[in-house]
Amino acid sequence: MSSKYIHKFHSEDLTIRASSVVTTELVREVQKIHQSFPIATIAMGRLLTGALSMASSLAEEQQVSIRVKGDGPIGELTTDASFESEVRIYCGNPKIDLAPIDGKLPIGQAIGKGLLTITRFHKFHKHPQVSVVEIQSGEIAEDISYYYQQSHQIPCFVALSVSLDRNGDVRGAGGVILELMPGAPESLVPILESKIKRGKPLSELIVSGASPLEIVSEYSHTTRLKESQHPFPIKYSCPCSPERVDRTLKLLGKASIAEMILKGTPCEVKCQFCGRAFSVEVETLRRLHDELVTTDN
Repeated sequence: MSSKYIHKFHSEDLTIRASSVVTTELVREVQKIHQSFPIATIAMGRLLTGALSMASSLAEEQQVSIRVKGDGPIGELTTDASFESEVRIYCGNPKIDLAPIDGKLPIGQAIGKGLLTITRFHKFHKHPQVSVVEIQSGEIAEDISYYYQQSHQIPCFVALSVSLDRNGDVRGAGGVILELMPGAPESLVPILESKIKRGKPLSELIVSGASPLEIVSEYSHTTRLKESQHPFPIKYSCPCSPERVDRTLKLLGKASIAEMILKGTPCEVKCQFCGRAFSVEVETLRRLHDELVTTDN
């Protein structure tokens, strides 16, 4: 399987499980869709990469949504990812521009303090599972790792990387999530921490073309790893449609739709996730208004 897939591994001693994914082309697509500046490109790339890896551990037709809501100037970040490796992302301010600090773009400053909300949608559950934790650094990887430790009591190591060239274009992107499995000895934690500190930077591994196994092995305490297939190519996918636009407009209520009708021109709606534009004709607005009236009566 190529780098267009999520690669999942477990150690032969059943102490860890890990996932590795290279998302370079995907993040390039996101940068193009949102016309994002470097800080937003990095933040979105890290978040959707983490979401894809998390979703791969669910079951078929299930998905995870991650919302990062801090008080920083980048605004809200929201991403949805499915077990089938489909993902989309929204950024409140994709054209944020802050000066580097010590030579690095201040992703944490751009996000600020606030909350990380992770929602898991399970096919056979009436209600989604929602977990909320405080943003720890705004660097994304540390925040997802903290979520695992707080919400699942699972020691977890998360590395997410998006590297750009001097023109702000994406050179490489990807991520690794490594979790201790139930029954694994706690003494393994400092061993893994030491290995991770001594390992090559993830950005270097990705840009150099390292294989998924080589990437995971750089962070694992053992190279005796077995891969389990995840046969879904990663792709950017947004389920927006005219029907979804209609449902969204109806949520605005009769008064708002009536104001649109009085203008006498089509209502223009743009999807915040994929940029697709929809034009809702006045006749459609009248139909939606009439449906709301009928429902109320």
